[in-house]
Amino acid sequence: MSKTRRIPGIRPALLLCAAAAVLAPVLGAFGEDEEAPFYRAIRSPVVGGRLFMVKGCNTCHAIHGLGGAQGPDLGKARAALTFLDIAGVLWNHQPGMEAEYKRLKLERPWLSSYEMVELITFIYYLGYFGDPGDAAQGELVFRRNRCAECHTVGNHGHENGIPLDRFQSYRSPAFFASALWNGSKAKNEALKQRNLPRPVYEANDLADILAFIRRDANPEERAADIYLPPGNPEKGEDLVETKACLQCHSVAGEGGDMAPALASRRFGGVLSQIGAAMWNHEPGMWESMEAENVPFPQLSPEEFSDLTAYLYFASFVDKPGDPQRGRELFANKGCVKCHGPGQDHDMKGIDVASMDFADAPGIIAAMWNHAPLMDAATRYINVAWPQFQPGEMAHLVAYIESQ
Repeated sequence: MSKTRRIPGIRPALLLCAAAAVLAPVLGAFGEDEEAPFYRAIRSPVVGGRLFMVKGCNTCHAIHGLGGAQGPDLGKARAALTFLDIAGVLWNHQPGMEAEYKRLKLERPWLSSYEMVELITFIYYLGYFGDPGDAAQGELVFRRNRCAECHTVGNHGHENGIPLDRFQSYRSPAFFASALWNGSKAKNEALKQRNLPRPVYEANDLADILAFIRRDANPEERAADIYLPPGNPEKGEDLVETKACLQCHSVAGEGGDMAPALASRRFGGVLSQIGAAMWNHEPGMWESMEAENVPFPQLSPEEFSDLTAYLYFASFVDKPGDPQRGRELFANKGCVKCHGPGQDHDMKGIDVASMDFADAPGIIAAMWNHAPLMDAATRYINVAWPQFQPGEMAHLVAYIESQ
């Protein structure tokens, strides 16, 4: 089996300890990898979160209710967007943000290319943990899936059921999800013996069940809170190989083709959602693994967390853009009217052929820093503020870099 190819540029070595879990990005930087020159491991796991505060982003944006209310709560954003897609969203909202800066009499922050990577990665990282879960909805899932016929939670469930109360002390969904994964075959046999259907988990089901457990579990079974550091994607990348995932799945085009490619967009969900997807597909995995004589891998909570972090962050990396498509966007979005050759008006910007950027973050940072001037220019020449759809910013950047 060939060694897994590193997903271009992902080199995260450290994430945040659980006490500060919401404030930890996996960072990129510049010039270390020829394939993707702006990603590398971060030295401080809270730099992006600190920048979010220092640059005043929290004045208008909250994180799970903590912060301003003028803009969207970024802790609740769930779109599986790439680095440049998030940059596109920032660009789309520039006129509105500029108006708020003026209304609140705030100084607009200047961002270096390094800081831009820090902040965007921090925003993406917020989605890794997902919503905290709804206890009432979790109780409904517990009953709907007939979990109560085999398990107990506090006073809920079968008298002789296996108690789940211990999970009230675990703060990471990885403990619960790894227990589901490791015991799945035994659970499947128990379900067959009781003539019960195997449950299918959707959306936020696992997080909701955990919230239900924390609400109704026997308090006498509660221990001190047990935390687990967020997963390390680099370790998760190694697990994809050592756990023989590549015999059936592929990553970045390398590996097997018997099962869905890992790190594809649809695996860009939060930790508990990835755990649910793995549970739902396990029966099919057993058959394929037995046919290939591959042992079923056991995953510790730490390994489960590392693996899901790898899958989550792999969806953050942009696919290479098409310079020709970017050239079309440059013209169609009106960029050429200020940055194209032969333009001669008072608000003309730098010709695209004269732009000299080291990497994609440099381009995105320049767009952010010069947005007020660009806003004035679009009004001067009577051009609508260009909006970018997912995928388009990667094409535009590829075109600018090709000049």
